[in-house]
Amino acid sequence: MTNGVPNFFGERLTEARLARGLFKNALADMIGVTPMAITRYEANQDKPTPERLSALADKLSFPADFFTKPPFDERLDRVFWRSLASESKSAREMTEQRMKWLRELFSFLESELEFPHVDLPDFKLPADFSLITPAQIESCAEALRRAWGFQDQPIRDMILALENVGIPVVTLNIPSDKQDGFLFPSKMLNRSFVGINIYEVSAARARFDAAHELGHLVLHRGVSPPDKQTEKGKADHRLLEKQAHRFAGALLFPKSAFMTEVRYPSLDYFSALKKRWGMSIGAMVMRSFDLGMIDSDMKTELQKSMSRRKWRGPLREPFDSDAEMPMERPRMLRRGIQALLDEGIVTKASIRSALPLPPAEIEDLAGLARGYLSDRDGAAIIRLRPRAVEAVDLESGRVIAFPDRR
Repeated sequence: MTNGVPNFFGERLTEARLARGLFKNALADMIGVTPMAITRYEANQDKPTPERLSALADKLSFPADFFTKPPFDERLDRVFWRSLASESKSAREMTEQRMKWLRELFSFLESELEFPHVDLPDFKLPADFSLITPAQIESCAEALRRAWGFQDQPIRDMILALENVGIPVVTLNIPSDKQDGFLFPSKMLNRSFVGINIYEVSAARARFDAAHELGHLVLHRGVSPPDKQTEKGKADHRLLEKQAHRFAGALLFPKSAFMTEVRYPSLDYFSALKKRWGMSIGAMVMRSFDLGMIDSDMKTELQKSMSRRKWRGPLREPFDSDAEMPMERPRMLRRGIQALLDEGIVTKASIRSALPLPPAEIEDLAGLARGYLSDRDGAAIIRLRPRAVEAVDLESGRVIAFPDRR
C-alpha cells in the first residue's frame, strides 16, 4: 500500500521533468531523494507526500495541481521532425512535452469554440512515398494554391493560410539550431498540429518551415516517420525531407510565376524578389535548380557567392531583420483565448485551473504576451446565457466562432 497524495499522476512528473531537461538523478538531488524514488513516483508505484509534492512543484516551477490532473489520454506518435539527426534526445523530449500540452490547450478551447474544419484535398498520391515524382509535387502545390485562391500571387501570410484551413500552428523559441519545425497528428482531436522554431530564424525561413510541414501533411498521409538509426531509415528520411522541401518551394513561389519573373538567376535579383515573395535567397537558388534553370555547378557557384557576401547562416541575408520583414505569428489559439475572456465565458483564473501549467507555458503555446494570464482582480467566472456568438477575424474573414448551445 502506497502513502502520499492519492490522486498524484506519475506521468505528469515525467512531463514536467523532461520539459525542464532534467535527468532523474538531478531532480532527486534537488529535492533530497534517491533517483529510484523518482523512478517509482513516475511509474505510479509510490506517491509523494504533500511536502515532497510541494518540493517537486517548487523545483520544477509547476503548479502543484498539475501533478494531480490526469494527462491527456493519447499517445504522441508519428511526429515529423524537421531537424538534424545530431539533435540530442533530451532536447527533443523537451519539445515533445509542449506538443502534449498543445493538444490539451486545443481540446480545452474546442470545448467552447468552433474552429475551422480541416480542409485539405486528398491528391491520391502513391502510398509508397518513394514513387511520388517531382512533377506530382509541383502539381499538388499548384492545385492547393488554386483552391486557396492565390493563383500565381504571393502568399502574404503562410501561418494564417494554415490556420484558415484548420491547422493549429505554434511558434516556439527553442534555443537550438537543430530543431526547425515539427508536424504531428492527433486522432482524438482529428487534427494535425504544426510547430515552428523561431529562435534566430528570419521571417522567410519560418514561412518556408511552415510550408515544409504542410508538405508532409499533403504528401505523406499515412506515412510513418522512418527510424533514422538504420541506413534505410536515414535514406527514407532524406527523401521525405527533399519532397517536403520541393513542395514548400512550389507553394511559396509557383513554377509559372518563377519562370516569368526570374529571367536570369542571380543573387541580386533574388534579393530584389525576397520581400515580395517572402522566400529566402538561398531557397530561391534551390528553386531555380529544382526547375532546371541552373545546373549543379551554377548552384554551387551561387552558394559560394553567398558565402563570400556573408549571406549564409542565421539572419545574415538581406531583409532578415524583423524590422524589414516582420515574423508571421499564429492567431488561432490566441484569439480563441481572447474570445472566451471577452465574452465572459471564463476568467484567467479558470483557464489556469483547467490547464494547470505554468502560465508562461500557456502563453507561449497560445502566442500570448508574457504576463497576459496574470489575474489581479480575482473575479469569479461569469457565464453568459447560451447564444450564438461569432468572433470574426477582420484579416481573414473567419477563424473561430462560438457554437449555438440552445
